[in-house]
Amino acid sequence: MREDLAKVLVEWQETWTPELVERDFDITLIPEKPRKVVTFAGCRRVGKTYLMFQLINELSKKALKEEIFYVNFEDERLEKKVEILTELIPTIEELYGRKERLYLFLDEIQNIPNWDLWVRRIHDSREDVRLFLSGSSSKLSSREIPTSLRGRALTFEVFPLSFREFLRFKGFEMPEKIDFSSKKPALLNLLREYVLYGGFPEVVLTEDVRIKRLIVRDYFNTIIALDVVERYSIRNPEELRAFIRLLLNSEYVSLSKTARTMRSMGYSISKSTLANYLRYLEECYFAFPLEVYSSKVRLRMQHPRKVYFVDTSFLTFLSVKFSENIGRLMENTVFIELLRRGKEVNYALGNNWEVDFVLPEEEALMQVSYDVGDEETLRREINALRKASREFGFKNALLVTWDSEGRIEKGKTTIKIVPLWKFLLGEFI
Repeated sequence: MREDLAKVLVEWQETWTPELVERDFDITLIPEKPRKVVTFAGCRRVGKTYLMFQLINELSKKALKEEIFYVNFEDERLEKKVEILTELIPTIEELYGRKERLYLFLDEIQNIPNWDLWVRRIHDSREDVRLFLSGSSSKLSSREIPTSLRGRALTFEVFPLSFREFLRFKGFEMPEKIDFSSKKPALLNLLREYVLYGGFPEVVLTEDVRIKRLIVRDYFNTIIALDVVERYSIRNPEELRAFIRLLLNSEYVSLSKTARTMRSMGYSISKSTLANYLRYLEECYFAFPLEVYSSKVRLRMQHPRKVYFVDTSFLTFLSVKFSENIGRLMENTVFIELLRRGKEVNYALGNNWEVDFVLPEEEALMQVSYDVGDEETLRREINALRKASREFGFKNALLVTWDSEGRIEKGKTTIKIVPLWKFLLGEFI
């Protein structure tokens, strides 16, 4: 029996889960049959571990405590070798005896080489074992799950708190009719806080903005150091950080132009290296490059990509250009909400017009604008939606604003104007 592993397992049984503010997760989405490996993928610190704890608490209502085990593979006492997985179940059975069923929650499992081969073996050979995995890498997502686990895994992507969850963490109770409630100013104040400082649970529960800034900077440094530099063996971390600084201060990224810009800054870097950096940032759920909407692959590749970040706090605390740009922060907030809802998203570009988001599966268009009280601003946003509607044949369009609401019928196009808070709380086209 491995003493280091045994100590971790015994500590878990003695301490169990901490007190939780629950996330919005429907446990019935995880079927008993067919038996699947359940994976949670998402950026570091978004709450994957606490979501696991939430599921553990639910399972403990019907399973014995000694059947449920949680192991965090970032624990420095555990060797980052596949042998630690090989000995996991034998060590549990030596400590607690063989149980009718085992529920194993394995956190940050991507730190163990060849983890997927072990997972497949256990899933295929042990009907009595249910596996729940988490990781800060898209290698655990349904898009990139290893071939050995295809058809065996059920994936949930985890993002920072939704606005509804944020309000719960803040103890805000939503009245039935917020539009006519005295609570609406408080709601809009909390919305501004959410848009500025994002949804990382620890940041949300911290009141002091100075401490928020320190936490976000620490998250950033940890993500870059562990999930990019260490994982991908980056030989020039400062070059990577310079690229990220450019991303944080740009709405668009053209790899060719960025390579030229960085060479003018003294970095000897190629377009292909930048493409790899961008892919690494996407794989660890830090940044999301968005392609232009087109049926032609060549046009998708030629146009610059828009870049969004997993949480607006990075823009607020690490960006010079967008830290006080409420419109840009709103746009990033809407984008992450669309990802949270599992939407396929692009942007659209035409002759003197642009639409923030194209949702091909819904055949819908979305524009985000802070204030449409100015007639010129409203005309510009509406015209862009109308032109994109004619271009793509999409009849549904949504204009998300800070707190304006209405409906505009233009020819065959219906444009619904929705306040940001209503959209974030579930209203769609």
